[in-house]
Amino acid sequence: MDHLSVTTRPPFAPHIEFVERKGVGHPDTICDALAEGLARELATEYLAHTGEVQHFNVDKAILAAGSVDIDFGGGRHVKPSRLVLVGKADMTTAWGPDPDELAKEYKERLLGILPDADPDAFSVELWLNQSAVDLAAVVKAGHGTNAPLANDTSFAAVSLPRSPLETAVHDLEAYLNSDRYRARVPIGRDIKIMGSRIGDGVTITIAVPVLARDVGSAHEYDAVIEQVKEDAFAFVSEIVRHPVTIQVNQADQDGSAYLTLSGTSAEAGDDGQVGRGNRFGGLITPYRPMSLEAAAGKNPAAHVGKTYHAIGQDIATRLLAETAATEATVRLLSAIGHPVTEPQVAHVEIVGDVPDSSVAAIVAECFDDWKGVRDRLIAGEYELY
Repeated sequence: MDHLSVTTRPPFAPHIEFVERKGVGHPDTICDALAEGLARELATEYLAHTGEVQHFNVDKAILAAGSVDIDFGGGRHVKPSRLVLVGKADMTTAWGPDPDELAKEYKERLLGILPDADPDAFSVELWLNQSAVDLAAVVKAGHGTNAPLANDTSFAAVSLPRSPLETAVHDLEAYLNSDRYRARVPIGRDIKIMGSRIGDGVTITIAVPVLARDVGSAHEYDAVIEQVKEDAFAFVSEIVRHPVTIQVNQADQDGSAYLTLSGTSAEAGDDGQVGRGNRFGGLITPYRPMSLEAAAGKNPAAHVGKTYHAIGQDIATRLLAETAATEATVRLLSAIGHPVTEPQVAHVEIVGDVPDSSVAAIVAECFDDWKGVRDRLIAGEYELY
């Protein structure tokens, strides 16, 4: 492949490492999830009705926080939270989206993310306008060709495999947010986890809302916090194999507690926005190369801010599975108006002894599979946030 650079690097082993994950009920993650759900739905409908993924981007959303009157034992919503999904879509084809119907659908999807929420606690709006003529033209120019044209010049960065701390932070959130765990411990879904490692010492800081209706006193609240701390310690200790310290709800002060009615901090002061949370792969990793691109809500055929992350994931996964590489970092740079299969630059860093020709073959095959990447994105097979 032209413009491919292959280099080697030492294994990833910084003395200090920070890793963060915002859980599925965090306002930022909610925005990511609903924007991406809308993108997948639009792509599916365009393919079904027109045979192509037409131009759209719905990667803008904001969740404006409401307010509650809350205490041990329950409370009430004083002001509902307001979610607005915003974007552009081609309305000139044989099929076009109906914003009013989609707003109703995405209200239901929001309540699916937050099973503890009262429907009256949220309002949902959809603002969709006609695509810009120039960007729609770039996408249409790629229809019927071997590959669509990139509608942006941007870059992607993917590193695999996860470090032990990255694995611990990612998997702990999934564990605490599982239906099984929440069935026995009354916590909401807005779980935020920050992991730090200095040398061999690991500290995990967890913010977890406790369902007000299920704790009638400060004593009962404290028991929930201790249970989360105990379970998190056991879970993380199985992964990192280093001394572990667990901190839960460090913002609590005498007379205050992190209580929730709906399961998310959006009910009482924390706003949300697409792209402010987890990066592609589900984590925030300041010690790794990463793009600030918001993948959620972007077009899965032509927007390289999304597709190049997926291609980078495929390249890194295959290098680890099919070669002697033990680690891989993939950086891809696109060029607007050029086929998505022709990156401006592809840079692959590996740990291990792998012939350049083997790397080049895998990179070329992953780019040639752009349609498979598109379809896997539409099917939700990549972790975008």
